[in-house]
Amino acid sequence: MANMGVFQLVIEHNLSSHYLFSIRMRAAANANDGGGEQHLSGCERLVPGNQVASVVQNLLRRISAHTRGKADMINIRIDKIKRAKIWQIPALKIESLEFATMEQSHGNAIISLMEFGVSEIAAHKGIELIKNLSASMRGGMVLNAVTGERIDNFGDRGVRLSHMDCKNEPAFLSFMAEYGVGGEKVREAVILASKAAFAKDYVAELCWSDDPHYVTGYVASKEIYRRLSPMKSKEDNIGGRVFFVKSSVNLNDLIDFFENQPVLVEVPRK
Repeated sequence: MANMGVFQLVIEHNLSSHYLFSIRMRAAANANDGGGEQHLSGCERLVPGNQVASVVQNLLRRISAHTRGKADMINIRIDKIKRAKIWQIPALKIESLEFATMEQSHGNAIISLMEFGVSEIAAHKGIELIKNLSASMRGGMVLNAVTGERIDNFGDRGVRLSHMDCKNEPAFLSFMAEYGVGGEKVREAVILASKAAFAKDYVAELCWSDDPHYVTGYVASKEIYRRLSPMKSKEDNIGGRVFFVKSSVNLNDLIDFFENQPVLVEVPRK
């Protein structure tokens, strides 16, 4: 377990209305046996100093009961960030659609992606790439929205979004409830999808979870986060993510925004 005294010391010396703390957690199994590390979970929070200790404790409790296995490596990093450097961006609107079969969900995902500006070839390619993964990735694949070509070179790691949270948790949970959804998985997914959608050359996103008990996935555009269920079979413990981008994308700028730009996602004004 982490030493809460250390965290308290950090907080006492850095507590200020001018800063927030980025907390990033990653957990893996089989990290030390030489047989290939299995990514279990990752989490991102951006909170005031007086919340750091409680958030870290909650993350540790969460990974101790993870559905995909027992972690033997937990990495938690905490960085102080000036509030002036944090962008505030709007949350995507939420939709939820239920289908009788996975094939119907995938069909709607392809139609939705095409509606968002992804070519039919690229939409099919995104579905197939996730379906054919042999293990879940830490991040997402970046695909050309026209050709379907994968353009990042991060292999099994993918490109990961980092430094993000909602601006006001009670307001954000109420916003989700208005759309009939709740829970930590949806909260984190809406925040991530909202940040990704704010990127300059982003077109759309496709994702489903690696949680074997959670079969809902989603597609997203610059306007909407559309939940689709079922996107995979029950007990399937492999999931993945694809970001579709414009042909003119500056990949380095996109990755820099995804990984380094801190954002707080706020409820859209009515």
